[in-house]
Amino acid sequence: MLEVGAERGVTARQCLEDTEISPEMLGGGAAVSGAQELAVAANLVTATAHAPGVGLAVGERLSLRAYGVWGFALLTCPTVRSAVELGLRYLPLTYAMTGLSMRVRGDEATLVVEDDHDAPEVLRPFLVEREIAVTAGILRTILGESPPSMRVTFSLSPTSVDYSRALGAPVAFDAPHNAIVTDAAVLDLPLPQADSLTMTACERACRSLLLERCSPFVAQQVRTIIAEGVTDADLIAARLHLSSRTLRRHLAAEGTSLRGLVDEARRSKAIELMTLHNLSVEQVALRLGYADAPTFIRAFRRWTSTTPTAYATELRSGRYP
Repeated sequence: MLEVGAERGVTARQCLEDTEISPEMLGGGAAVSGAQELAVAANLVTATAHAPGVGLAVGERLSLRAYGVWGFALLTCPTVRSAVELGLRYLPLTYAMTGLSMRVRGDEATLVVEDDHDAPEVLRPFLVEREIAVTAGILRTILGESPPSMRVTFSLSPTSVDYSRALGAPVAFDAPHNAIVTDAAVLDLPLPQADSLTMTACERACRSLLLERCSPFVAQQVRTIIAEGVTDADLIAARLHLSSRTLRRHLAAEGTSLRGLVDEARRSKAIELMTLHNLSVEQVALRLGYADAPTFIRAFRRWTSTTPTAYATELRSGRYP
């Protein structure tokens, strides 16, 4: 969104206003919450005077790999149908701001992008544009080409923006739904990068991430803050408007601790870096802030009772959950 804003004369400071996000945080790969993403979108839409096509421009830049393990899972599914079903099952992992559903009627398959989200009315055209562009891009990526017979419908009215050129498909406006429509036969097309072992490992990771994000109370709030790169107890407590002592008490009541949550985050990140990005033990240690590889290996043994290399090998074989 910052790149699209810059192209339209909107500064990063304007986009990030009142979001508690700094450009430095983004450069460091810190996680951004759904609420923060929505706030950035609102700033961008306001600063560009609600110009049509901004959502399309943002959606075009969101590659499948930007979605991490969710994206890898889709890429390695056997068919378009299984990829769509898996994607919808774990949609909360994407911070999508709209609902998405698949309907198959007769010889047509329709991916409907809902615009009935709790987001402010003025943001809905942007969010619909973005999700349509993202979804079309994902379909092209997993297939290696545009789906045959793909067409797009918008409930929006026509504008001066060439939506058809941007999406690479015919576009109709003032339609009942915001949707991507293809022949139903497209759902059974095989995907060129299908890999059952990788898909199984990725779906397992998606399931674990979804369970973590659905965890209640203070522990889940702490997980979100840790994902932003903050691990200091006092800073986390301040973000939650608690004292450090009260924070520890809440976490203990939920059967965990700050150290345990930090270890959990590092463990998940380490596994992702090794299995999905094929980084070496030394590279992972550096990315996670360890002084050297042996220190990281000792920590990993404490988390899993095995070495990083052995764990990655067994995960790919399907042994570990």
